[in-house]
Amino acid sequence: MKPDQASCCTRTDSVMRCSSRKHAMILSCGWLGIAAATIGCGSSTPSSTTTVTAPGSAFTGHITAAGQPVIGASVQLYAAGTSGNGTGAVNLLPGQTISSNSAGQFSIPQDFACPTSTTQTYLVAQSGNPGLAGGTDNRALLLVAALGDCGSLSITTTPIVNEATTAAAAWAFSTFLGASAAIGSSATNATGLRNAFALAANLVSISTGTIPGPNLPSSAKFETAKLNTLANALASCTHSEGGAACGPLFAAAQQGTTKPATTLDAALSIVRNPANNVTAVFAASSGQTTFQPTLASAPHDWTLSITYGNCTSGCGGLNLPGNIAIDSTGAVWVANYFGRVASKFSATGVAAATNGFVGTGLYASYGIAVDASDNAWVTNLQSFTPTNSYSGSVSEFSPAGAELSGLGYTGGGVYYPLAVAAGTNGDIWVADYGSSSASLLASNGTTLSGASGYAASQLPFTSAVALDATQNAWFAVQNGVARVTPLGAVTSFSCCDDPEGIAVDPSGDIWVADYGASSLIELSPSGQTMATLDTASAGASPKGIAIDGAGNVWAANYYGNSLTALTGSNAAFRFPTRTIGLDASLNEPYAIAVDASGNLWVSNSNSNALVEFIGLASPVKTPLLGPPAQP
Repeated sequence: MKPDQASCCTRTDSVMRCSSRKHAMILSCGWLGIAAATIGCGSSTPSSTTTVTAPGSAFTGHITAAGQPVIGASVQLYAAGTSGNGTGAVNLLPGQTISSNSAGQFSIPQDFACPTSTTQTYLVAQSGNPGLAGGTDNRALLLVAALGDCGSLSITTTPIVNEATTAAAAWAFSTFLGASAAIGSSATNATGLRNAFALAANLVSISTGTIPGPNLPSSAKFETAKLNTLANALASCTHSEGGAACGPLFAAAQQGTTKPATTLDAALSIVRNPANNVTAVFAASSGQTTFQPTLASAPHDWTLSITYGNCTSGCGGLNLPGNIAIDSTGAVWVANYFGRVASKFSATGVAAATNGFVGTGLYASYGIAVDASDNAWVTNLQSFTPTNSYSGSVSEFSPAGAELSGLGYTGGGVYYPLAVAAGTNGDIWVADYGSSSASLLASNGTTLSGASGYAASQLPFTSAVALDATQNAWFAVQNGVARVTPLGAVTSFSCCDDPEGIAVDPSGDIWVADYGASSLIELSPSGQTMATLDTASAGASPKGIAIDGAGNVWAANYYGNSLTALTGSNAAFRFPTRTIGLDASLNEPYAIAVDASGNLWVSNSNSNALVEFIGLASPVKTPLLGPPAQP
């Protein structure tokens, strides 16, 4: 108890009571965590009784550097913030000094309260002697470990804090980590942050400090050696005095004039700039053997991926997967051309149905979108039955996978539909490849675009659709794009060779993946070509395209088996090399989407797989109902 609190607080059993002349507060035994940080007995207090109902739990853990105990490290327990990305983290044990002992062990007392049972928590360990003679502290040592739900912490929680947990956190929280190891998200993106913590637990086991975590789906293919190699690169610095030994790592991680000062800074810089100084980062791991297996040579880049599917059974039904859509929980829906199933995976890659959701109306499906109610809408290029003269339909599924549309919706001019987009008002836009037109459906599947649809024969070979902020639909068509208003007015613009993907950025500009010309094209809202970026040198043939919450543009290169990233604000390539992701074994990537945790999801059409690139992008509010926005 702090001196200024002793005069007015007494403890009875497990409850701490503080009183003044006019007010009283009742706090659980974990009161020192949050309440003491915000309410003091000598200050103005609430006029009503406040009860903290989520007391924390004591637990112990270990800190290691290159497998050796770190002695005298400063340890802090934090709750992730809710005031913005990388801000607002709360020290749950303010004023308390916790240090690791000669075995690297530390003890977290019960003197903290969980803001809520699902508040995300993590540990930070700083400085300390990593087993060096003379008691030398390494002031460059800064390690973190994600714990997860505060309410799940218990006496059996025995975390390891080491280089592997730190490297995993750098990738999983790339967009959520700020200065001084502060992890936080906006108050409206609790789901994205919680999913990031769950992902971190899949990357590394918190109880053993080894890679991967125990809950990673058994069929998933994970770049284990890459994560181990970065952990070893960090170990080259952590197991030292923090001076010259850290030089190679910090120099490799330096961006411009900014050189990292800690191991966490270095990890974050590498993860956020995965194509920079790739070989130098790899070289920093030389001689370190703590984490195994490791890469035998430098990777193409430091992107990190997990591949789901590509197995004989039980992998969610992926079967020539096409477009991707993400719902409000972070679950990922995928349309499949074969198999007559729609696939759905949790934010951590667990299949919602072992063999996908079977649909009576599904047949040759390419397009998919999720509406504001988290229902999934799937385009069927053809019909399995004579319905609509075998000319296709649109199927609707509930979040639980129930087919809501029977044999599918066919009104409004639906004719060999290839793509679909959901609007803020529940309306559904459909790109009708067969009739070169557009269909507009209400949220219940009824027709809004008349018997023959909109823009009859004015959208030649339309292959993709995206919505702008005013809910106009932009279609990728042969040699250009076309804008169609909700009332059916059409305006066409020439720009491209063979556009296969289209997206609208937060400023209203239109981005096109020109598959035929191997280029990415930016158009103004008035249809004027603003930039053309050639990707032909990489054999890219971009097909899928997505834009993140910061306006960065991401393209899936169908024949390049890679990703291209642009900085949307100035239409420039984002990384020194024009393509990234070559280590992920992409195989004819068809589509790409961004989730609320900043992960990229890519469908591998030729290997029946779904690939997740971790922490590459800026989070996007999902489902996507127009231009991307920060969640």
